[in-house]
Amino acid sequence: MVAVGTSVREARQRWFRRLDLAFWAIWAALPIVIWLAYRANTTASAAIAASLGPEQATCAGIVTNPLNMSRLGQLLFWTLFALQLSFFAVLIGILHVMVHRFARGRIFVSETLQGVWWMGIILVIWPFIDLITSNAVAYALHEIGDIKFFLPSYNVDIGTIAGGVFLMALKFVIEHAILLQSENELTI
Repeated sequence: MVAVGTSVREARQRWFRRLDLAFWAIWAALPIVIWLAYRANTTASAAIAASLGPEQATCAGIVTNPLNMSRLGQLLFWTLFALQLSFFAVLIGILHVMVHRFARGRIFVSETLQGVWWMGIILVIWPFIDLITSNAVAYALHEIGDIKFFLPSYNVDIGTIAGGVFLMALKFVIEHAILLQSENELTI
């Protein structure tokens, strides 16, 4: 019976070690993803214009290339770009630390609770931060003349908020599981 439990535990830890390696691959691919996002932002106007007819291409001229913006406009645009990428980097970082801990056999620990709680908090507040900063940067770019018009967005990503609330609730479930595990370990 002990051998079965040990093999299940070892199999779980092997799986978490593989997942840990997958996260290292994600970190290695992150510069490529950033480069692709950069290229998509700097070539979008040319790509759109090339795929449209002459009349449509003039309308597509509203898509501004960030490289053609003023220095202040570029600073604002790329700061927003970095802020949005940092959201994903922080979430990947929290998940990777948790999986790394799981690979070492430390699953039901207080650090897991903290990681799940912080991911939930980040997911709940991020849509509001993104909405406010995106609108502020778009308005500023319009005011300094780098974009032709400003149309505020009022779209809040409810799915992200719901995922955050779910993780916050999951924190309490994991907390209860940790309590049950510690009570089980104390039972003779």
